[in-house]
Amino acid sequence: MLGISIYFQDLDLKYLEDARNCGVEYVFTSLHIPEEDYSDLDQKLPIFFKQCQKLGLQVVPDVSPATFEKLNIQPHHYQKLKEMGFEALRLDYGFDDYEMIKTLQKDFYLMLNASVIDEEYLQGAKLAGIDLKRIAVTHNFYPHKETGLSLDYFQEKNKIFHQYDLTIQAFVCGDVLKRFPLYEGLPTVEKHRTMNPYVAAVELIHDCGMKDIFIGDSQASIPTLKNIKAYMENGEMHIPCHLESQYAYLYNQKINVRKDQPEMIVRLSLPRLSNVPVFHNTMRQRGYIVMENQLAGRYSGEVYIIKEDLPFEARTNVIGFIHPEYVDIVDYIDAKTTIILERL
Repeated sequence: MLGISIYFQDLDLKYLEDARNCGVEYVFTSLHIPEEDYSDLDQKLPIFFKQCQKLGLQVVPDVSPATFEKLNIQPHHYQKLKEMGFEALRLDYGFDDYEMIKTLQKDFYLMLNASVIDEEYLQGAKLAGIDLKRIAVTHNFYPHKETGLSLDYFQEKNKIFHQYDLTIQAFVCGDVLKRFPLYEGLPTVEKHRTMNPYVAAVELIHDCGMKDIFIGDSQASIPTLKNIKAYMENGEMHIPCHLESQYAYLYNQKINVRKDQPEMIVRLSLPRLSNVPVFHNTMRQRGYIVMENQLAGRYSGEVYIIKEDLPFEARTNVIGFIHPEYVDIVDYIDAKTTIILERL
């Protein structure tokens, strides 16, 4: 599932509506950010809940013992959280009591902090009778640059979660509005801090087995949300690119890739065209879209995407290129991918 994050300082009801129209199902929010002013929360929270309920969005608060103080309710008064409209809780820290987890499961879908969960904890939870099918593990996001997880550590941490068939959730940055106070992005994995969030999400889904992706920051663009959702649900990879005018007919087609994919290029399943004239021969750089010309004989008209820098080839015409911000997405194209080339 796809989720966004909302912080009350940046509350935008129109964004909630637009996100829902993109297929977003979760709305994450934190109720214990030290820098956020909660003085008008009693006014904003009902408006926020009303909009989420109207749109069918499930609100997921990040809950710690400090949350109850922020909400001006008694410590551990979870029934009050249910009355306020919360149906899911992301338990940040201070929740080591299995009996409490079992009790909370009766009223909430629970998301546990992946940073503090290990195999010993999961074994104990299983023995205690906790329904692991109704629990997700959610990785933290990291507001300060250089503090995010390495991809290797992230993968290693997830191995045990995969063994227990748990739903694993992670965060990528937004590309419209970063969250206060640092405005440095809110990714789980550090390498994603400077990546396009759509490409980062595709890596998490394709290489890391993520089932749920959240935008950590205050806002992501609508195209980003739509593209993540399309890849998440249908394996459709929307690729912003530029094509020479005579090849504009390739835009917005659903294009399959060949099942037998080579190492250095992506071969697209498009009809061959005989006698394609020689045009724009140059170095074939990573992210270029190329077509074989008449010098390639029976391969004339084949279309490829270049995955790594290759030398000049007289038989190959360069007909376009992927937007530089999205070039790394070529690493995640496989035999199951459907490609849709989109005009920049």
